[in-house]
Amino acid sequence: MGEPAKAVRGIGKRRRWFLGLDPIFEAGRRGRRAQVWNVEDELIAVAILGDVTIDLSQPKYAPAEIDINAYATLRDVEVLVAEGTHVELCGGVLRGDLIDDVPAVPEQQRRRVVRVHGHCLLGDVTVRTAQTSSG
Repeated sequence: MGEPAKAVRGIGKRRRWFLGLDPIFEAGRRGRRAQVWNVEDELIAVAILGDVTIDLSQPKYAPAEIDINAYATLRDVEVLVAEGTHVELCGGVLRGDLIDDVPAVPEQQRRRVVRVHGHCLLGDVTVRTAQTSSG
């Protein structure tokens, strides 16, 4: 008869959520941001009451292609990438900005591809190259 329906998401795709809810959960404390971490295939950032920063500049492990869904509602989402990263930024804006401050990288020199789908409502989604600190 008919074939079974196929799953929309790929099997084994890893996902991580980042929530910006500073006044509720931080209680005046400033949390530390992990810079060296294992990056999942798909990242989802939601900035409602606090800003969200995703640092992809020094991962322990990261796939060659990373998809990020960024929702900037009243606050900002910032994505930091390493040099040599190709960035594709697209999305919808209602009183905010999608900002790609990463220089273009020729295809043969790309180390990683980051696709950011930004959705802004009175907030900004910014992608920029991380500043390397020299000792």
